Amino acid sequence: MKRLKSLAMSCLLVCTAMAGTAQAEGFALYEWGARGNALAGAMVARKPDASAVAYNPALMTQLEGTQVMAGVSAIIPSAKVDVKSGGQTYTGEGADNVWTPPHGYLTTQLKDNLWLGMGIYTRFGLGTEYDDDRWAGRYNIYNAEIQTISYNPNIAFKLTDKLSAAVGVEFMTLKLNMDKKSDPSGGNNPLRPAAAEVDSNLEADSYGWGLTAGLHYQFNDQWAAGVSYKSQIEQEARGDNNFTIGSSLTSIPQVVGVYQDCDVKGSVTLPDMVAFGVSYTPIPELSIEVGALLTRWSLYDNLAIYHEPPFYGGQGALVNQEKDWRDAWRYSIGVEYAATPWMDLRAGYVYDESPARSGKIDYLIPTDDRQLYSVGTGFHWDSYTVDLSYTYIVASDAEYDNQGGGIYEGSSRDGRTHVFGLSLGYKF
Repeated sequence: MKRLKSLAMSCLLVCTAMAGTAQAEGFALYEWGARGNALAGAMVARKPDASAVAYNPALMTQLEGTQVMAGVSAIIPSAKVDVKSGGQTYTGEGADNVWTPPHGYLTTQLKDNLWLGMGIYTRFGLGTEYDDDRWAGRYNIYNAEIQTISYNPNIAFKLTDKLSAAVGVEFMTLKLNMDKKSDPSGGNNPLRPAAAEVDSNLEADSYGWGLTAGLHYQFNDQWAAGVSYKSQIEQEARGDNNFTIGSSLTSIPQVVGVYQDCDVKGSVTLPDMVAFGVSYTPIPELSIEVGALLTRWSLYDNLAIYHEPPFYGGQGALVNQEKDWRDAWRYSIGVEYAATPWMDLRAGYVYDESPARSGKIDYLIPTDDRQLYSVGTGFHWDSYTVDLSYTYIVASDAEYDNQGGGIYEGSSRDGRTHVFGLSLGYKF
């Protein structure tokens, strides 16, 4: 038991230290394990590993003894955004960054029909940074990071020989950082000099609670089905917004009186997720799973941040960013083949819908629908496993309307992302 506690604490510390963010569809992340990455997330019904805690905790009933897993996904996004203003076209390009959401899991069998699991992973995250804070869309955003970490204990029950169920609690921390420019004149002219702008740096954090659940049914040796659920989580964030006023504006009382450093608070509903999967194993060496995952982004209708006094001349002000997103589906298929007793080969495909409506899209997430192509391999010997994966993501171009607030007519293009995954596992 002492060794088990030590392993759990080590997993917790490693995952918390490595936590990062990335650009995702909406800003949900599904990179919860290298095997899952290679199989396009089609891990809701098939034979599991310890990452079942994240994909479908009911699958823990198929894991013997005690198992641990830890790893990381390295996500390298890129995209270009062309904006048109005053008859000119300006191009912004994503900065060269590598985001590293981690994952860690521990499962153990307590009784013949009772299992316990703990997962640490990232369910929501975003990293959007443009390579120049002078780019034309800077009045909307030039750097944004949303980082969450989920701590998710689950308990699983074997109700019958074929039916398993699980329930759990999710504790999620959130950190938010948003950098943008402001033009006090209201013109939002891309050619406006930095000395005539105000730089805004907003930082906030919070935590929230949710529930998780899962079901799995094994029809026979070939067919199985599963469903898992992660509830919505309310986040009540608090932080501060610090302003740097351009040198040519510091003598203007109306500007200095408005843009004063202040505390901020805001609330946001992070959506729930429902995942479905059906797996087919025609021969013991080959398994195929098709699945679908619904993220209810319609709950994310507005990002409202209240700036407390002395902002806005001592009155404070509510700053609304209307989103009006729609629910989005993610369709997947994953194939796994045991090429040798010690090596598995994997491949997967995902079609990922964008939740942003065409009239509400902004530069925070400069892509549309995505397609993901993934491959990977797994090595296992004695009690050890090593899983590797690579995913290539192609995002459709997004078209922008002139919405004001720094959003100009134009489009995004060349949205490409590389994702490398590594997971290490051990069975007791």
